[in-house]
Amino acid sequence: HSHRHDAREYLAAVERACRERGLRLTESRREILELLAAQGQPAKAYDLLESLRQRHATAAPPTVYRALEFLLAHGFIHRLDSINAFVTCHHPEQAHQVPFLICDQCNQAEE
Repeated sequence: HSHRHDAREYLAAVERACRERGLRLTESRREILELLAAQGQPAKAYDLLESLRQRHATAAPPTVYRALEFLLAHGFIHRLDSINAFVTCHHPEQAHQVPFLICDQCNQAEE
């Protein structure tokens, strides 16, 4: 079963929200966001780092963590503490807190 949303629409919504809020979506932040959106399911920071290293061999953990901190702080992604992973937000244009249902079979998260 699928819990995905359209990655292109999501990225466009985040870019629009950044412009409206006067935030800087740097290339590294955008890449992490793209990787997370492409996963379609919760991803751990080191999984994102591994994917980023396929694009940039010298990518380091601080790059990923700084990008994740920015994206979290502005409500574009959520942290799922129970599984130590991150997931895209279905409503990036508005700051909010929501509970998640995490599928025991496939590890998908539903906002």
